[in-house]
Amino acid sequence: MLPQRQITPEHWMTDYKTVKIMQVLGGYDLPAQSLFVGGCVRNALLGRPVKDIDIATIHHPLTVIEKLEGHGIRCIPTGLGHGTVTALIENATFEITTLRKDIETDGRHAVIAFTESWMEDAHRRDFTINTLLASPDGMIFDPTGQGLLHLDERKVVFVGVPSERIAEDYLRMLRFFRFHALYGVGPADDAALKACSDNADHLKKLSKERVTQELLKILMVPDTAVTLSLMLSCNILLTIAKDYSCDVMQRLCDLQSQHTAQDVLTRLIVLCGLKLRPLRERLVLSNAQFQSMENILGAHALLKTVSKKKMRETVYKHGNDFAVQGYFLRLAIRSEFPDLELLDIARYWKAPAFPVTGNDLIAQGMIPGPELGKRLQGLENKWIKSDFNKVPKY
Repeated sequence: MLPQRQITPEHWMTDYKTVKIMQVLGGYDLPAQSLFVGGCVRNALLGRPVKDIDIATIHHPLTVIEKLEGHGIRCIPTGLGHGTVTALIENATFEITTLRKDIETDGRHAVIAFTESWMEDAHRRDFTINTLLASPDGMIFDPTGQGLLHLDERKVVFVGVPSERIAEDYLRMLRFFRFHALYGVGPADDAALKACSDNADHLKKLSKERVTQELLKILMVPDTAVTLSLMLSCNILLTIAKDYSCDVMQRLCDLQSQHTAQDVLTRLIVLCGLKLRPLRERLVLSNAQFQSMENILGAHALLKTVSKKKMRETVYKHGNDFAVQGYFLRLAIRSEFPDLELLDIARYWKAPAFPVTGNDLIAQGMIPGPELGKRLQGLENKWIKSDFNKVPKY
C-alpha cells in the first residue's frame, strides 16, 4: 500500500503520548503495523480539530494488550470481541482496533474475523472518507482509492454498494445523514439516498437505544432542519415526526444559535410536533430528559400570553433555562422576533423563594394535612399574582 498524499504531522501526532503508543505498536515500521484511521485523519485533512485518536493495527487484540502493558501502558478491553482495546496514558485515550473483515451480518450485529489486510478492513467500513489512514509522519493512505477524492469534493459516499453497507448495520442510514450534514457540500449522494429510502423500514429492527443516541447527535448538527427534511423525504423517522415543521425547527435553531442557547431536547419537542408520546414509544430517554421536556412545554404553555410579569412567573415555576427554551418555542411557532427585555428576564432574573412555609401556618393554629397544603398553595398563588411583591396575610 503506497501513500497518496502527505501532510505536516499535527501536534496530536507528535505528542509524546501518541509517539509512545505508535512506537510500541510498530507505527514507525516499514511497512507500518499500525496507522491512524477514520475521524482523526479526516479532520486533520480538513483542518478541523481532532478529539479522538483511533488507531488500526494488524496485531491481534491480545497482542496489543501484551505489548502495551509490557511498556507500562494501561489497557481496557473495551470491545475485545470486536478487536478494540482502549489505551490510556495520563489524560489521553487511544482506541486501538485490530483490522477486521465481516463473516456474517444481520443489520444489527456482525460476526467478524481478524485480518492483516488494510484493504479488507477498509471495505467493511461505512463511508469512503472514514477509510483514510495516516502514518505518524503524515503519509496518507487511501485503500479504497476514493476517500481522498470524496473528501476533496466534500461528498459522503458509502464504501462499495450502499445497500450492502446498510444491510451490514442499519444504523448507517442515520449516520449517513449526520455525516452529510457535518461534511457534505451540495446535494447528498443519490445512490445513498435511494438505498436509505429502500431500507427505511429496517430501522425498526435496531435497538431504541442506538437510534436515540444517533438521533440526538443529528439534532445538534448544523442545518438540522434541512437534514431532518432530507431524512423525512426518504421515509426516515416518519413515526416520530408526524407533525414536524421544518420552518419551526429552522426558526428555533436560529434563535438558539443567535443567543448561544442550543438545546437538543427543545429540538426534539419540535421534531415530534410537541407530542411526547411518540418519543416514549420509539426512543429511550431518561426520566430526567422527559422531565426537562415537560418543563419546556410547561414554560411554553405559560407564555401563550407573554409579559414581564408572566415571564417572571415562568422562571419561578420552571427555572431560567426552561423559560428561555419555552420562549424560543413560542417565537419559533409564531414566527415572532424576541423581545430582548423579556429574554433577559428569562435568562437572568433570580426567582425569590416563597416567604411562607407550612410551619408558619402551623404556628397560626392550622393542623398539618391536606387543608394546610391547599391553604399554602392559595397563598403562593396570590403572591405570584402580585408579581412577587405582596406577601399575603396568613
